[in-house]
Amino acid sequence: MTALSPHLQSRLDRELDEGESVRWVAQPIARVLKRDLFEQVRALVYLFGAFTVMLLAFSIAEQLFDITEEDSLVTLYALTVACFFFSFAPYIGVVIASKRIAQNTIYAVTQKRAIILVVHRNQSISERDYRGDELIHLARKEYPDGTGSITFESARGAGTSVQTTSRHRFYGVEKVLEVERMLRDQFGDS
Repeated sequence: MTALSPHLQSRLDRELDEGESVRWVAQPIARVLKRDLFEQVRALVYLFGAFTVMLLAFSIAEQLFDITEEDSLVTLYALTVACFFFSFAPYIGVVIASKRIAQNTIYAVTQKRAIILVVHRNQSISERDYRGDELIHLARKEYPDGTGSITFESARGAGTSVQTTSRHRFYGVEKVLEVERMLRDQFGDS
């Protein structure tokens, strides 16, 4: 179990119901979170990268065939530079965001629920909790080093005519298999 900073511990304690105790608490591991987030932006990077290669090919073709319209060359070079920048911008964003997210996110499991708590820059809090009867799917992604993520699919309003489904994750979790087993033991095989 991770030891939280006093500031984050007080935020978590405030969210707990009377008599509710924490069985497990953790924060995302920044390097694992970064790897998970990179996978999500990879397609975007490939798209901009392919577009950049196409623009470079066109600009080389213009040079080889001695096309002298300056406006079109300047536009083509500007587009190439912009695409090159946008191919790497998601990676730079992930590096910056992963550290911030890891420092300000808390994952907790109590005897009643799983909690995701995020403390924002303005000190506001976003809290999501998942009670055992709301969990309809639990999925694990595990890396060779034992870290990974757990995806929750929850159904609010289960058993009623209005049911909403949402998906959330515990990203960058150490010993992810143990955490998944604990959740399944506690809340059932959903």
